[in-house]
Amino acid sequence: MQGVLILMLVVGIGYAVVQAMTEQRVSVSVGDPAPDFTLRDMSGQEVRLADYKGKGVLLNLWASWCNPCVNELPLLNEAYKLRNVEMVAVNLGEDEETVRKFADRYELEFPILLDVKGEMMEQYRAVGLPLTVLIDERGNIMERHEGELSEMSDIFRLMERIDVD
Repeated sequence: MQGVLILMLVVGIGYAVVQAMTEQRVSVSVGDPAPDFTLRDMSGQEVRLADYKGKGVLLNLWASWCNPCVNELPLLNEAYKLRNVEMVAVNLGEDEETVRKFADRYELEFPILLDVKGEMMEQYRAVGLPLTVLIDERGNIMERHEGELSEMSDIFRLMERIDVD
């Protein structure tokens, strides 16, 4: 009986190891394809990352309760108005009314997508907010910046990397 229990334990562990090794994991490292997503914008339109294929994109994950995000978003907005670069800001975990009030208060002009469930945190393996991800025209991750972008020069440097025009 003890031998049967040990055999079952070994088979169970072996099965778990094989499952973990064969499970397809989404990587979000530099050079990897950016995980695609479909979210709604503030007007209710569905937007997919794949819609931006052929263009570089600055993707920013944020929330209104995140102080570094609050500091960063107005700078990103000013840079967006000055440069012709695709930018998409994804709000994580907040309802549309909260996001709309925030966007109106800071007069944000770039597209804002709503991830009410906050699933992109896991999808992009974000440790904290804000997270800025540069995606090239082929849909691959060029750079990840975790934390606040507090200098316009840093934001412009990122934008220049994806500006393919």
